[in-house]
Amino acid sequence: MSDAQRAIFSESWHRVAGQRLKLRPSVAIRRQTYRGERWHVAQDGFTNEFFRFRSEAYDFIARLDGTRTVEEIWLGCVQRTPETAPGQGEVVALLAQLYKANLLMSDTPADTARLFARHEKRRRQELAAQLFGIFFLRIRLLDPDRWLSRTWPSLGWLATRSAVAAWGVLLLAGLATVAGQWDRAMDQSQAVLAPGNLLLLYAAFAMAKLIHEFGHAFAVKAFGGEVHAMGVTLLVFTPVPYVDATAAWAFPERWKRVVVGAAGMIPELAYASLAAFVWAWTAPGTLNSLAYNTMVVASVSTLVFNLNPLLRFDGYYILSDLTGTPNLQARSSRQWLHLWERHALKVNTLESPARTPAEAAGLTVFGVSSYVYRMVVTVSIILFVADRYFGLGLLAAVLTIAGAFVLPAVKAFKYLGNEPRIERSRKRAWALAGGGMAAVLAFLALVPMPYHFRAPGVVRAAGSADVYAPVAGWVRELKTPSDTTVAGARELVRLESPELGLQLAAARAELAQVEARERQMLASLAAGIEPMRLRRQAAEAAVARLEADEAALAVGAPVAGRWVALRTEDWAGMHVARGTRLGEIVGSETEWEFFAVVGQEDASALFGAAKEGAEVRFPGSSGRDAAVTEWRVVPGRQEQLPSPALGWQAQGPVRTREDDSRGLRADQPFFLVVGRIPAAGVDAGEGPLLWQGRVGTMRFARPWTPLLLQWARDFRQLLQTRYQI
Repeated sequence: MSDAQRAIFSESWHRVAGQRLKLRPSVAIRRQTYRGERWHVAQDGFTNEFFRFRSEAYDFIARLDGTRTVEEIWLGCVQRTPETAPGQGEVVALLAQLYKANLLMSDTPADTARLFARHEKRRRQELAAQLFGIFFLRIRLLDPDRWLSRTWPSLGWLATRSAVAAWGVLLLAGLATVAGQWDRAMDQSQAVLAPGNLLLLYAAFAMAKLIHEFGHAFAVKAFGGEVHAMGVTLLVFTPVPYVDATAAWAFPERWKRVVVGAAGMIPELAYASLAAFVWAWTAPGTLNSLAYNTMVVASVSTLVFNLNPLLRFDGYYILSDLTGTPNLQARSSRQWLHLWERHALKVNTLESPARTPAEAAGLTVFGVSSYVYRMVVTVSIILFVADRYFGLGLLAAVLTIAGAFVLPAVKAFKYLGNEPRIERSRKRAWALAGGGMAAVLAFLALVPMPYHFRAPGVVRAAGSADVYAPVAGWVRELKTPSDTTVAGARELVRLESPELGLQLAAARAELAQVEARERQMLASLAAGIEPMRLRRQAAEAAVARLEADEAALAVGAPVAGRWVALRTEDWAGMHVARGTRLGEIVGSETEWEFFAVVGQEDASALFGAAKEGAEVRFPGSSGRDAAVTEWRVVPGRQEQLPSPALGWQAQGPVRTREDDSRGLRADQPFFLVVGRIPAAGVDAGEGPLLWQGRVGTMRFARPWTPLLLQWARDFRQLLQTRYQI
């Protein structure tokens, strides 16, 4: 039998040819248009189930009235439109989908029992899907349709042009308010996930999502639809409201479906703008924190998640309607199945859901991107939950693995063993599937691959040193102008401290008094000699310390090099605390050093990578790497960062302690690696690559290792580092 004949005839045809089927009485069919092509949507008003299909399939489905057999209806379609009539394989697949959606029935008494059996099976499947999708459990609570119908007439003004214009003005005003206080907004973002803020964060999130869901619901009512389900979704074990707005799928006008999809974000963004005004006009406190949380969750999280088409939220359905590609996720899965059967198994009975090569490529890419992105989001959520509740995170991980890998594997085995379409190519299918899996496992477990780890750091010229204020005082004079080459010990800045002078005078007076008392004790009271001697030694130490501080008011250069001061125009009469960074001495620029911060999780790999070499990469300089000729580890664990540019306060990658105003003390101890970079070996064809204080990443090479071993090692390291197991 030729490929064309296989596309028309099906080996499973005998299973359905003699049946007399019809759509359930509660099913209504509506027309829709995508890219100029007519589609139809079957909606069951009783179960609120939907099924979308093309006009060619409608020619067959519309004649399912229970009076004629499936074969009679199909032959009639072939006679009327032989070029577009569906083949037997397509009819079998179509009936299977209608059957699974519980939209078909027959007049036989046995079918009634099968109808309830299908309904119960579907409920069990939905329950299993919720169980394995533990982060998105949905619980239905009530039917809000009557209340929405009574309420919407009083809110109809929201659908006017004036309301749309006011919404735009409100949104722009909110954005301008946040932009005008951007630094304050970024500073406050550090405390969003603080334990004391979690209750306010949840309150803001729940209210924003309630407004979001009612936006969908009222949009459906505005276009004449019905909303019969409302409840809560346990989003990462956190209850948030939801409304079932799937009635919009049956709207024939595309723009109405798009409006319903965006109707949740529209009022939510307006709510975020109002919260921005409250945040900007209130002082720090509970109301200010609540307004800030509302502003964040009702804007950033809405745009990141709801508008993302790779997740089945609003953006997914909006993209489907705007591009005219319905059922994106199901059709992308079907497209991959078509590619497998057509090119791997050489079976052509399953038609591609795409009509053009561009659409086929889009469905193929979307299927992979959506799956990968869902896995990334799921893993991120599992880690987030496990960090706080390890038991729940472990349970979620087990269920996710079962739902994402075990169940698909079971379905794949059933497909390979029972699918009628591949009956003639079943042995080939088993061989390809088994061989492909073995090849993938062999590649992952046996083939060595590059293995690296990375550490952030900062570039400094060799011999450089920071200059700090050794004592608190007022800047009296900048002795050496900035950008001057200096020798070691040259005076750079002169400080003055009247308080220090008074303390020194008092300490000297105290020392003189103690010495006089000690001489008195020598002459009159022998028992008091030893206590007075100890007191004299303490007074001498205090005087020596204050005299050293007085001498340190003349801040000298610790090494030779080029003196670079910070913001000297503001120094006149400025008070500086002890330890304030005044500037730095830049050493020789013919030899550079890179100070890398290596976390404890990479400590074992650090010493194993000593003979494998390293290189430094910088953001914005793609393809221009600086080779590290040698590097060494500073003995002992460190806490002081080599530059504040690496800390969180400067938007750097290393978390710093909250009580450190300078942003130099890391939250966790680390190992400091110093690598040497000869300037002569750096390509300067596109401008300088190295300059003082530039932040980059040091890439350490490790022995080549198979990917499976790399992943296993990284996983064990994750468990040890984050969960101490």
